[in-house]
Amino acid sequence: MTKYWFLLMLLGLSLLGCEQKGNNVSKNNVKKQEIIVGLPPSMHNILMERVVKPELEKKGYRVKLVNFSSLRDANTALVEGSIDMNAAQHQDYLDVYNKETHNDLVSLVHIPSISAALFSQKHHSINDIASNQIIAIPNDPSNTSRSLLLLQRIGWIKLKPDAPSGIITLNDIIENSYNLKFKTLLSEIIPRVLGEVDYAIMPGGVAWLSKVPADNILIQEELSPNLELMVVVKKENLNTAWANDVKQLYQSEKLKTFIEQDPDAKGRFIWPK
Repeated sequence: MTKYWFLLMLLGLSLLGCEQKGNNVSKNNVKKQEIIVGLPPSMHNILMERVVKPELEKKGYRVKLVNFSSLRDANTALVEGSIDMNAAQHQDYLDVYNKETHNDLVSLVHIPSISAALFSQKHHSINDIASNQIIAIPNDPSNTSRSLLLLQRIGWIKLKPDAPSGIITLNDIIENSYNLKFKTLLSEIIPRVLGEVDYAIMPGGVAWLSKVPADNILIQEELSPNLELMVVVKKENLNTAWANDVKQLYQSEKLKTFIEQDPDAKGRFIWPK
């Protein structure tokens, strides 16, 4: 009798395991109905608003857009699960964020991007550089690094040869012949202080969103793949059906046509390499 009781227990556990596995498979196959998108301040938001969102809605999704005052806030919301994705950061920024916060947000797909640039309302050429001038640069690690690399490229400063790309700081400057003064600020604030400084470097998307005139641009950075903008999601959502639909739309001919023809986008975006 004991033998039969033992066999019945094994059978019951086996059936329970099958039921739980079936429930998990069923849950994973349930089509996501709503996608919540975080929108930090960025020109790139028009790609979501004018192309990706309408196309996702044609596929049957409800798409909710949530505005954030900064990219870091949008990443925090993504980690906490109140949004499903955002699309306004590059790999260097994401690497620093993950390291600082001990998270594992991941890139879903690279998207059309706008390079950072050196702007000025007071000067018309990089040849106007003079001693003790003030330069505003972003204060987050990755964009500080981009700014300093751009300044080195045009010969205004020299950096340590072994300074690690992506986390270069003001302390890595070994030569500052013009004794330049740096003001480090949130990227989103820099457009407001253009009239108070000699030069400023900011991400292109921030500049376009703030309606900084194109004739304020003196020189643009050379955009490398690690500085291309990306859709970012939680690692657990990387291979979901909804994420794949988002990925396909950001790689679509429809989006490519948009950035080539739309008056607000034409000439501003660089298609990912």
